Formats: sequence, structure tokens, C-alpha cells
Amino acid sequence: MKTVVVRSISGVLFVAIMLAGLLINDKLFGLLLSVMTVIMLLEYFQIPRVAGQKPSTLYYIAGPAYILLAMFLLHVLAYWHGSFSGKLPLCFFILIWSSDVGAYCVGSVLGKKSKKLAPTISPNKSWAGFWGGMVFSLIAAYVLARTSMLDLSIWAALALGLVVHCTGVLGDLAESAWKRHFGVKDSGNVIPGHGGFLDRFDSSLAAIPCGTLLLQILKLIG
Repeated sequence: MKTVVVRSISGVLFVAIMLAGLLINDKLFGLLLSVMTVIMLLEYFQIPRVAGQKPSTLYYIAGPAYILLAMFLLHVLAYWHGSFSGKLPLCFFILIWSSDVGAYCVGSVLGKKSKKLAPTISPNKSWAGFWGGMVFSLIAAYVLARTSMLDLSIWAALALGLVVHCTGVLGDLAESAWKRHFGVKDSGNVIPGHGGFLDRFDSSLAAIPCGTLLLQILKLIG
């Protein structure tokens, strides 16, 4: 019971801080982006030390590039229309969070009867959760487009929801494989009951670049 309370309180505070950084002004957004980036990089470099392993040179290049690319593109999304607006980055996070919630809810109910998505990497993930997350993400994309929160046609918004969901799952699995390689459960303990920032943003790190690429393609084709 105590764990649930801690997770709930820290989760609400985390979302509140994210919303404040995205919606108040560009200075707070820049501060949020900087803090997120520094914490994720620190967690990334700390994992091998905790595991007592010495990673390859590629580890020190690919990981930081992966993190920095997503954070840079989050900044690009905030200035997508020329001036600062956290609305588009927020839409990305809403799609990602909807996917996570859908995967958890459907996976909790049907996961035991469903085939595992990637049993050797993340035994708790099921195909039922995958499809549930997809449905929730598509519903969120539809609502965001219909309410004009997301400045896209319905079909373009649904395409974005699909891309964000699928690439987000891949990002989640990539981090799970990375942590399993080093024998750790969480990337850190910055968020009580939820682990580290990398644990919270694993889906985002893959979904943001791929979603931004889709938006650029849609922009180019009019």
C-alpha cells in the first residue's frame, strides 16, 4: 500500500513538473530540458559503474547521441511554428503516455493469456498489451486532432499515433535489453517508485525522433 501511495504521489508531481515546463514559458521549458538531459546522461554513464563492467567505446558514443538527439528534437518541436509553444511536445507525450496506459491496462487483464512480446528481454510485456497500447494511442491522436490540440488532419494524426506507439515500444524494449545486459532493474531512483529518468523516457527517446521525421515528411508533402 505504501509503495502505491509513493508511486502515485511521485507520478502526479512528475506530470505536474512536465506540464509546467511545457506550458508556462520558454525559459522554464529550457530549464526542464536541460535538467532532463543531464540526469539521463548521468544515469546512462552510471549504469556500467554500478554493474562493475567496462563498456566499449561505442557505448560512450551511441548512447549520448541517442539521448541528445531526442532532447534536441523536443526543442525543435517546441519551435515548430516559429515561436515557442509547448503544445506539440505535449501532444507527443500524451500519445506516449496513452500508449503506456493502454498497454498496462489491457496487458494486466489479458496479458496472462496472450503471447509474450519479447520474453527474453521483457517477460511482462505481451502482444495484448501492445495492441491495447496502440488502440489507446490512436484514440488519443483522434481526440487531439478533433480538438485542434494537434494541428493535423485526422489521418495524419492517426499515423503519428501509430508511429509514436510502435517506436515507443521499440525504445522501451531497447532500454530493457540494455539494463538486462548490465544486470540492473532501474536506471536510477530519481523518481520514487518509478526508477530513473531513463526508465520514464525510454519510449520517448525513440518516439520523438521518429515522430518528428513523420511530421517533416507530412510538411514536405503539404
